[in-house]
Amino acid sequence: MRKPLYHVFVTQESQPDPQGEKNTWWTKIGVAFAHHGKPGLNVVLTPGIAVSGKLVLLEPRDDGDTTQVTQPV
Repeated sequence: MRKPLYHVFVTQESQPDPQGEKNTWWTKIGVAFAHHGKPGLNVVLTPGIAVSGKLVLLEPRDDGDTTQVTQPV
């Protein structure tokens, strides 16, 4: 099986804390593969999940940990 070029994430921003800071939660919802010999990508989403909002495609990391990460905005 081919390796995906990208992991697909949906992001969700938290409400500001008392200091006014927000966090963004990144949840992996699928992967993206290149077309065979043509420009473009095939995006394969995890079955059974509802998705809305912004989708982000990121290259896979070497450590393999892409299930969910939290990053400050």
